[in-house]
Amino acid sequence: MAFYKAEGVAVVFQCESGWMGAVRGFSRPGAAADKWSRDATLASPAIVAVTPEHYNRMYRLLTRGIPVTVDVEVRNRIGATVEQASNVVGEIAGTDLADELVMIGAHFDTWHASPNASDNTSGAATMLEAMRILQAVQARPRRTIRIALWAGEEQGLHGSREYVRRHFGDPADPTSLTPAYEKFSAYFNQDYGPGQYRGIYLQGNDRARQLLTAWTTPFHDLGMATVSIRGVGSTDHISFDRAGLPGFQFLQDRVGGTGGHTNLDFIETLPAQDLMRNATIVASFAYHAAMADSRVPRKETR
Repeated sequence: MAFYKAEGVAVVFQCESGWMGAVRGFSRPGAAADKWSRDATLASPAIVAVTPEHYNRMYRLLTRGIPVTVDVEVRNRIGATVEQASNVVGEIAGTDLADELVMIGAHFDTWHASPNASDNTSGAATMLEAMRILQAVQARPRRTIRIALWAGEEQGLHGSREYVRRHFGDPADPTSLTPAYEKFSAYFNQDYGPGQYRGIYLQGNDRARQLLTAWTTPFHDLGMATVSIRGVGSTDHISFDRAGLPGFQFLQDRVGGTGGHTNLDFIETLPAQDLMRNATIVASFAYHAAMADSRVPRKETR
């Protein structure tokens, strides 16, 4: 963006969907790893998402030497103050280990101009259904099971990151760690669309392999069989992982041709049966973690 600004570019056309008829938004001008800069955003040229059809037509004309003229009208507002965002939190109280905690969650904030069914209404619905299942079977977990639906994920994991800082502290500053930090067991997240779970990412935490493999085994007949050492990013389990807490994202099928952040992310694209299976798996994982003799192991520290 700095290069475009230096070159005098007035507007940047962005085409990242890959699907006909899809407008996909991704850009966060002025967003750093852990904060948003109003000044950097104002210094950026306007970014406009276009469909592949629009982009390709302009490209074809230009390759034929035919001038292309585009009229652009952008109406935008960037406030002078930071808007307040809130997480939604609920829990099933534990019994003899009620002060210890297992969490499940997904983000509920969305991108403008998108119906946002897969990203991430599907994740929020899955986690809510998992909690309903646990209540329906009258589960009495030893540890407290807490659901969190996060705000501000699309802007940089703000909701989950600030929650972790406030409730557990920052390991970089040992004086900030709360008593809850040591009593935290694990966090399980869904945010890679509505596809069926095929396994779980260990996020480099091989010490958790034995437990998570055992919890995965009953669901092999549903195709959930992979326990991968790999780590994945760009969603809320990262806020826990960066704090040294066990945070996991499920490995999922890539479903449909619309994906997140697009104008085509409608509820009709969601495979309801997959979401039902996912909710059952989440409920099982949360219950096992809440009932285990010990908390989920953390990564080795060097």
